[in-house]
Amino acid sequence: MRAPSHFQLAILAAGMLWASRTTATAANDIAAKPVVALTNIAQIRNLSATETGKRLPVRLTGVMLDTAKTDPNWRAIILADQTAAIYMLALPDAHGGNIFNPYHRGDLLEIKGSTGPGQFAPIVVAETAEKIGTAPIPTAQPTTYQQLITGALDGQWVQIKGVVRQVFAADPDSDMKRIVIAVDGGLVQVVYTTQPGVPIQVDAEVNVSAVCLYQFNQKRQVLRPVLQMPRDVPLVVVKPAPANPFAARVRSPTGLLTFSPDNLNTYSHRVHIRGIVTFAQKDSFIWIRDENTGLRIQASQPDTLAPGDKIDALGFPTFGLNTPQLEDAIFRKTGVTNPPPPITLNNFDDAFNHEDDLVVVEGILTQIQPFLNGVTLTLNKNNQLFKAILKISAAEPTYPNWQTGAKVRIAGICTLIHDDPQPTAGIWLPKSFQILLRSPDDLIILQPSPWWTPQHIVWLLGGTSGALAFATGIVVLLSRQRLRQQQQQRQRAEAEFAAILSERNRLAREIHDTLAQGLTATSVQLRLARKKMNGTPEIASRHLDSALGLVSDSLEEARSSIWNMRSHILENGGLVGALKGILAQMADGTETATQFEVSGRSRPLAPVIENNVLRIGQEAITNAIKHSGAKKIKVALNFGEKQFRLQVTDDGCGFDPQSPPPSEGGFGLVGMRERTAELKGELDIRSDAQSPGVAITLNIPLLSGE
Repeated sequence: MRAPSHFQLAILAAGMLWASRTTATAANDIAAKPVVALTNIAQIRNLSATETGKRLPVRLTGVMLDTAKTDPNWRAIILADQTAAIYMLALPDAHGGNIFNPYHRGDLLEIKGSTGPGQFAPIVVAETAEKIGTAPIPTAQPTTYQQLITGALDGQWVQIKGVVRQVFAADPDSDMKRIVIAVDGGLVQVVYTTQPGVPIQVDAEVNVSAVCLYQFNQKRQVLRPVLQMPRDVPLVVVKPAPANPFAARVRSPTGLLTFSPDNLNTYSHRVHIRGIVTFAQKDSFIWIRDENTGLRIQASQPDTLAPGDKIDALGFPTFGLNTPQLEDAIFRKTGVTNPPPPITLNNFDDAFNHEDDLVVVEGILTQIQPFLNGVTLTLNKNNQLFKAILKISAAEPTYPNWQTGAKVRIAGICTLIHDDPQPTAGIWLPKSFQILLRSPDDLIILQPSPWWTPQHIVWLLGGTSGALAFATGIVVLLSRQRLRQQQQQRQRAEAEFAAILSERNRLAREIHDTLAQGLTATSVQLRLARKKMNGTPEIASRHLDSALGLVSDSLEEARSSIWNMRSHILENGGLVGALKGILAQMADGTETATQFEVSGRSRPLAPVIENNVLRIGQEAITNAIKHSGAKKIKVALNFGEKQFRLQVTDDGCGFDPQSPPPSEGGFGLVGMRERTAELKGELDIRSDAQSPGVAITLNIPLLSGE
């Protein structure tokens, strides 16, 4: 790392862009607004970003703590007065130079300028700087890690003590160096100037006096603190690292982070662990085992290790999810031996005592789920599920063609899983575990999967579904062809019926205009003749009466024939209007109450259907009016999407459907059933001579489009 965030070129560019508004403009704005200049740093720090963005005038006197730069082109310093310290950015002088160049740490400066919002905290944009003397550096403020991470100490002169966790190589372009120290359980980055003859080593206790700066995001939020030490301020080593760290006593992993009063003095320092490698990931994690247990070690050392290598490791103990582990560790190889044999897990619960150990377990492979750089396996042991993970390297981008349903034995590093929320205190028991496979060879197939695997079942179901879909398609195709044929037949039948109906109407008109009119005229003449022949012999009078009766009967038959042949009421009002008219006409002059209901989407039906329904309804209404003695008759029509229903009910005397009363028109129930059969419908007649009421229900199927 070259420098902390305040010293990145981005903030300089942003500050200079804002400050590039000319000095003359700033002076005019300040003159136009008679605002009293701010004279101490605490006042400026207490302003919001909006307020500092108004370029309020500033006149400060303070001591220079440090230059905020890592090369000569940076134009920023940290200035402190008796109230606080602040980051200060300089406008170029008249020659384009840096007005802070002549000054050094400890110089007492008088600064004139204005406020700026900065990218994280308030800053001062200096227009002029003048040295008026020198002054002692204020005492650094003792600080904790919790105070550092709040972001409130931006630009402040602080002091903190910690243990060195990491030491990075010096920047080749400067004499700046970077270390990471552990402070109160947190990690803090420190940038300092290399000091000849004073090596800084991992595990040393150091005292740091530095300016606190921050790395932050575009939302002005803290990411982490960075401490910058001035060049002439030494990094004080309070307690050097051990000269021979591997000479420290060897500790067992089982003793890490267990109760001991001595832990208060040893936790922040490295511990010495010895064991045999069970698995190693280069530049990442190492798993070892001593005579008691396993341990995971995080180390970035590039040395290659293999199972069976004996190593000594030095690292900082830290909390794992279930067991301690070592961080920022170094190691040295001390020999080679046989790799530790894996621990056999006979029962599911056996795994809970062997986290970070090399284990072996048998189970049924139930699921295989590839992911970006590996594969996750789900296994079943005694009806309890657990997972295994295999990470695949770029050199071996594929894994074997394993099949679900196989009985397998796997070996790998055991990791425990907690499904329950972490308790406030006390023991936290795991609920499951997973195995980290070291290579594909860690999975051995004991018994191949049966043919009836889920994959094969899916294939079979897929094939069966395809066959069923094909068969269904054939059935649908045939059904559509049959439907088209039925529609064609219906259209032909309707055309024939329309022709027949047209011919019937013609005949009805002919009978009405000729025969019926002639019979009517004959009847009139016979009545006149009988009137004129008063006193004629009885036999002649009897013959005239007979002739008159015959003519009346013939006229009635002609009218009935005309009615049966011609559906003129359908032509005028449709089926609904026709039945409603018949019901009203038949009940007119009687004491019978009527009710007529229509439900569904009322619409014209095929002529053959409407004509037959009309005749059936007419017969049912006529029978109810003339024979039942009903006080109430109800006619209900229901237009369904696939079925039409006509229902005629009354509260009359009823009858025996097996021995119905004779019909005056010669039509009756037999004709109703014949018409129903012609329409491929169902006629239901419910009546009982012993109880009142008759219900006649006609159901007719409709084709699509009717």
